[in-house]
Amino acid sequence: MLHLMCALQIIVGDFADTVQGRLGSHDGEKGASTVEWVIITGFLIVLAALVGRVIYGLVQDASSNLEVPSLGGGD
Repeated sequence: MLHLMCALQIIVGDFADTVQGRLGSHDGEKGASTVEWVIITGFLIVLAALVGRVIYGLVQDASSNLEVPSLGGGD
């Protein structure tokens, strides 16, 4: 799972660099760059939600295997 998360971070980083390079070459198109940034931000929000859901699932799976000791009550 860690391998997948690292790969996603590398892909997103490369994607962000590519987009920044393309946006820098279009100085006269401020409206288009704003729309592109909104799309990129939406993509990153969805990606963060997916990663959060995966982490939540991993924690839930790990917590279901825990054994909680019972307190020996003094009957």
